Amino acid sequence: MTETFARPQAPWALRLLPPFPAIAQRILALVSQDDTTARQVGDLIKLDPSFSAELLRFANSALFGIRREVTSLSHAIIVLGMDRVQSMATLVAINNLVRSSVRVEALRKVWIHSILTAIIADEAARICRGEREAAYTAGLLHNLGTLGLMSAYPDEYSRMLEVSNDFGFDLLQTERDLFEIDHCAAGAFIAGGWSFPESLVGAIAAHHEPPVPGDHSLTNLVRLSWRLVDALGYAAFSPEKDWAFEDLAAFLPNINASWLGQSIEDVQADLEIRLAAVPI
Repeated sequence: MTETFARPQAPWALRLLPPFPAIAQRILALVSQDDTTARQVGDLIKLDPSFSAELLRFANSALFGIRREVTSLSHAIIVLGMDRVQSMATLVAINNLVRSSVRVEALRKVWIHSILTAIIADEAARICRGEREAAYTAGLLHNLGTLGLMSAYPDEYSRMLEVSNDFGFDLLQTERDLFEIDHCAAGAFIAGGWSFPESLVGAIAAHHEPPVPGDHSLTNLVRLSWRLVDALGYAAFSPEKDWAFEDLAAFLPNINASWLGQSIEDVQADLEIRLAAVPI
């Protein structure tokens, strides 16, 4: 007799979370198959005109650095590649999820922090010769639990952030006290429910643990990247430790061969240009 195990019931704080868009889920599943063609992906994306428009807009933005105009979905898929389309689909889906809640300034900072973490994780993976698209997606979603809680409870979560920052409370413990789950566990639960890869679920669950020198795993690159974003002045929460940008950058090999090896002011200027390409 084969045993089957039901997925645990969602924590109450996550029951109001809207589902991951079906079109995005189908795109991610199709793109992950080795024999998928650009035409197949394009045909699928065309089923949702608004999603198609969003993907094309992102493909032509400074965020992805494409130097020639992308005029069609099939062109975008060929120029960007399947992996980049996968990360774009994730970005569009999460952007739509949080759009209504980022009117609250404290929550807007969380979304900006997530986008910048994705950009830096992408570059960190390039330096370490890792999988850039996986790093980008993990950086974007490392605070998925926060994004989920803030989209379901924007006012309550915003007040919790303000109180936590003003009084120096431990963020994870404050989340557990108020929502009975912290954003690391919440993010891992959501990612698992959306059938994301185990490596991504693990990176989300463990991103608050300290970064480890010499470790170029996906999980450690995310731990490092969000702290680099904090050190550059884009913190979403009061940090548990004030890291210096130079100390964190020293974790990455050949940092001087990267735009991350510029002065802090130049790195910040580069991030601002990329951030301006994202409709928030």
